[in-house]
Amino acid sequence: MSKKHPVASIADHLHSSYVAIILLLSIPAMLLMLFLFPMTSRYHQHISAIADARDIIEVADQELQSELWEIVAGQQTFAASRQQELMDSITHKLSLLLSSSDHYESRQYIQAATRLNDTLATYVEQFGHPVHNHSALYSNEQMLREVRSVTGLMRSVLQEFIYVEIGVIAETNGQIRRATIAITALAAVLLLLLLRYAILSCRAVQKAIQQPIETLEAMSVQLASGNLEARAEQPAVSELSTLTHSLNAMADQLGELIEHRVADQRSLQKAEMRTLQAQITPHFIYNTLDTIVWLAQQQEHEAVVEMTMALTQFFRISLSRGRDYITVAEEVAHVRSYLQIQSVRYESIMRYEIDIDPALLDCRILKLLLQPLVENAIYHGLKNKRGRGQIAVRGVHHPDGTMTFSVADTGAGMNPERLREVRAALAPDSGGHEGFGLYNISQRLRLYYSAGLAIQSEAGRGTEISFTLPCRREE
Repeated sequence: MSKKHPVASIADHLHSSYVAIILLLSIPAMLLMLFLFPMTSRYHQHISAIADARDIIEVADQELQSELWEIVAGQQTFAASRQQELMDSITHKLSLLLSSSDHYESRQYIQAATRLNDTLATYVEQFGHPVHNHSALYSNEQMLREVRSVTGLMRSVLQEFIYVEIGVIAETNGQIRRATIAITALAAVLLLLLLRYAILSCRAVQKAIQQPIETLEAMSVQLASGNLEARAEQPAVSELSTLTHSLNAMADQLGELIEHRVADQRSLQKAEMRTLQAQITPHFIYNTLDTIVWLAQQQEHEAVVEMTMALTQFFRISLSRGRDYITVAEEVAHVRSYLQIQSVRYESIMRYEIDIDPALLDCRILKLLLQPLVENAIYHGLKNKRGRGQIAVRGVHHPDGTMTFSVADTGAGMNPERLREVRAALAPDSGGHEGFGLYNISQRLRLYYSAGLAIQSEAGRGTEISFTLPCRREE
């Protein structure tokens, strides 16, 4: 009996790998948002504060004094000058600096500059008094000197503020540089870990696929050599679990079929037909598993999953819980799985199409009638022709309650003499020397339906094989 293992799908393995990779890649981004971005924002805030302080110095030292001198010199009136607009600009920028500053020493300098600005505003308001005589002119000149003294103090205070802000910027720049180095080093370490994890994950997935397939391949070789006691353990991936179970069940059924004895000739012939089917299966399994192993080695994981599921579907319908009759829909699914598998191996030489009348899908049919015909079309039709050929599987429903199935290929075809030999080989007493595939189908049709195969072929154009059966619905 096969041992039980915890089963996980290949998709789960890949999904967990993708999640781990995304999480590792997101760590540097999160660190940037948590540490580097706030420090960068603070850096730009202090740069902006220095620019505002320089603007205040320029306005107070140059523009404001120039406006006041023109008033003192009588070149313009107090009402027409821009001194109030300039004072409002200085006051507004000092207020913004005070509200945005988060450094204690910087705030002390801004507060001092604000008090000087209040004093400056008092002097500027006095210039609004009219000038009547030489004495008043002298007084305004005195106030202008006071204004220059106050703006000089304000310039000194703001320069000290700029000096402190430069120190804060230097400190912040050092923090940014250290954080950048740390995050870069962490990103490099994470990249190395990510590469190692990706390699290990790839190897783990490949091992999880390749080892069970090699076990199944070894089992199929033993079955082909006649060892019907061979069994495979359940693998750790769910995509191969059903295939392994089906293969073990098929081996069990093969043993039961070989051990089964019947009394009458018809039962004996039916058992012989089943034995012939069992002889076909291991060779097909060996080739298919060999292709899957090759795909796994090429790391074509999606192709491995698709081909494995197609093989699982193929065996599920082949077994059919021991039933001899299945629905046309199941028979068509069986052929489709077979063609899907073979299209991987013979992609360069084969195309196929399946066209079955939907009215036939629930009719009952003896299982495994179409697949051997398709196999015959591949191996004796397309493989013997240069270039790519096509296989067409069709099912037609007739008004008289019968149904006709045909498998046509555009392969090498047969000349008239060869066609006569093949038709003669399908006779009941011929022994099937022209390949037991067609002979097997012909005998089964004769035993179960009293029907036979119709073969049409032309050299260089292809072959069409068909048979007609009664359409009986599922009860």
